[in-house]
Amino acid sequence: MDPAVEEAVTRSVLGKTKLDMEEITVLKKMFKYYDTDTDGHLTRDEASALYRELGYTGGNHWSQKRVPLEAFLLKCGLEKKSMLESTSSVLEYRSIHTSRLLDQPSTGFTNSFKLKNYLNEVGLEIEEGRVERICEIIASGDEPEFSEEDLGEYISMNLRMAQGVANSMKEEEG
Repeated sequence: MDPAVEEAVTRSVLGKTKLDMEEITVLKKMFKYYDTDTDGHLTRDEASALYRELGYTGGNHWSQKRVPLEAFLLKCGLEKKSMLESTSSVLEYRSIHTSRLLDQPSTGFTNSFKLKNYLNEVGLEIEEGRVERICEIIASGDEPEFSEEDLGEYISMNLRMAQGVANSMKEEEG
């Protein structure tokens, strides 16, 4: 893709969405990876697969057979906006989005196999037993798998504990 066109697309998307420059850069890299013929377009199926891989829903609604970069980025930006508006905080949005990234293929739950695959994809290698234990800690039930809600509660609980420790340390210093 022509660098000037790509820059114009980036500026357009920055002005029309809640995506920041770092997110746009990552999305463009992933789009280019899927764009094997380097024509600046993905097929409807490729765009839908990438959209779901990014943790978004509703990616099967592309009206065109060939999806250009700008249309793909705008749809990702609309999904982020929708998710932010439907949650009470950025933390809740990030928790939901992370859960969707982990839950591939989408079943509503993340188990140790999915978590281990995701961690390997991002370059973190953790022993199998430890991954299973992480799932057990996050899960609310007896099964070693967790839901979107379980992950959100786990993150929230850890942040409250961290804040409590920080407050305690300030009191000790003061």
